[in-house]
Amino acid sequence: MHQEHIADRIGQWIMTTPSPGTEFLASGVSYQDVYALANSLRKSLGKQEGVVCVCSSDQALIAASILAALAEGFSLVLPHAFSDPVLRELQNTFEVRTAITDEPESLPAFLNPAQPERVADSSFNHPLRIDPDQDFLYFFTGGSTDAPKMWPKTPENLFSEAFYHSRKWNLSSEDVILATVPPHHIYGFLFTVLVPFVASAAVVPEVVTFPEEIRRAMARYAPSIFVSVPVHYKMFQKSPISGQSPRLALSSAGMLDERDAACFYRQTGTRVIEIYGSTETGGIASRDRVFGDSVLVPFELLDWKIVRDQLEVRSPFISPACAKDAEGFFQTGDRAKPAGDKGFILLGRADGVIKVGGRRIDLHEVQDKLRRIHGVEDAVALAFSLENGRENEIRALVQARQDIQDIREQAQGLLEPSAIPRRIYVVERIPTSSTGKYDREKVESLLTDEAIHPGPDRPA
Repeated sequence: MHQEHIADRIGQWIMTTPSPGTEFLASGVSYQDVYALANSLRKSLGKQEGVVCVCSSDQALIAASILAALAEGFSLVLPHAFSDPVLRELQNTFEVRTAITDEPESLPAFLNPAQPERVADSSFNHPLRIDPDQDFLYFFTGGSTDAPKMWPKTPENLFSEAFYHSRKWNLSSEDVILATVPPHHIYGFLFTVLVPFVASAAVVPEVVTFPEEIRRAMARYAPSIFVSVPVHYKMFQKSPISGQSPRLALSSAGMLDERDAACFYRQTGTRVIEIYGSTETGGIASRDRVFGDSVLVPFELLDWKIVRDQLEVRSPFISPACAKDAEGFFQTGDRAKPAGDKGFILLGRADGVIKVGGRRIDLHEVQDKLRRIHGVEDAVALAFSLENGRENEIRALVQARQDIQDIREQAQGLLEPSAIPRRIYVVERIPTSSTGKYDREKVESLLTDEAIHPGPDRPA
């Protein structure tokens, strides 16, 4: 019944063009232009079979690709990078032969470019030709832990979430969205392509990442909604963004420090709402970080339960690749505890619990307490197996303004002895990916490179 309902809503949406002149990109690209691009893609691709790669960060072209795929029945993949090795791997995985692009000269020779032309025909009277529960659009995790993993999403997954967020945050044609996260990430895709498109809102075409870029974009476009990630909110502690007041600020892709949320609120008067979820699950819950809310309130479309301290969820947003139980619940891998009758509090990842000296240690708790130390801006803690393979030691990379000994002395007052990192390295900035998650490969390299860090930093 729900699939029939969402299919009807998608079908009505793709055939309903917003009023003439309504901007999709705040640089002057209208919704009519996007529908015209979609018509051009339909003609250039023909009756495409299999999976088509979208090698572009242009939100209008990505939106047009979605329209064309829905009308013609083929699937899409958004690669996490446009490099030859990544595209070659996609070719081997899906037998991808065609790539939608606005820069055909940059494609490797083994891919055929599908470059849309701007045509006058912006009418789009094409019925939906894809099942709501079919694999439709493939995303990748950010690569912050191990290699990037691919997750399929169905039209039901994507549009159920897009319609929900559009309604929850009251988006309309009056809104302009500025984002610091690229559209190949599920969070960036939702809030710079699909959510604004279903709400007839406008999107700033540039993906800005540095404070000065953000200030210029805010001054130029006066966005009503700011979409960002924790690492970018942290920058405003040192580089203020005062004078701008979007009506809504969102954060996702990691836990937002309440100090960073409070700083943004002091500078803009805008409260930051943190969205908890993942590529595979979609959005799960939200909380207001400005006033230090620890309770996550689940979204209304979602059912949840906690089984043996682990959070399980059931929602139309969850990828079909996720293993579910007989009732449709997916075990997230996050530990949690109930908080009243409204929500839950996260306790860290289930796979973040290790043993040190026979004691169970939660790496997320170690990170959280290191971040409480005065002068520490951020911290990441990892476990490394010792030579016998039966024991672990904790190492931490700390972004801070003081020396290691000072950090260690303060850590002794916050952590039990076995939880204090055996090695602590201070860096100017912890490496992150474009989506604001820790770059695990680079972090591990810094924590194991004896040439850079001669000798272990050992507890006294």
